[in-house]
Amino acid sequence: MPTTKERILITLTPDMAHELTLRAKKEKSPRATVAARLVREALDDAEDQRIAAIVDKRIASTKTWLSSDEFWKQVARKHSK
Repeated sequence: MPTTKERILITLTPDMAHELTLRAKKEKSPRATVAARLVREALDDAEDQRIAAIVDKRIASTKTWLSSDEFWKQVARKHSK
């Protein structure tokens, strides 16, 4: 049965192949499934790092901070107008 998923060819060092085999046996999953999950996790981590950098930049440039109470008071004022 054909798959809709894209296939790629990667070259693993012997150490990487061994580690992948061990993980696959431990998880009782095919090596390809474990490899795909590890790629997904790496991509998610990279995205998280990009978002964290944006957040850090915004936090550093914020000049004033509101407490939770102050924030909700301002929200209430805006909605009461």
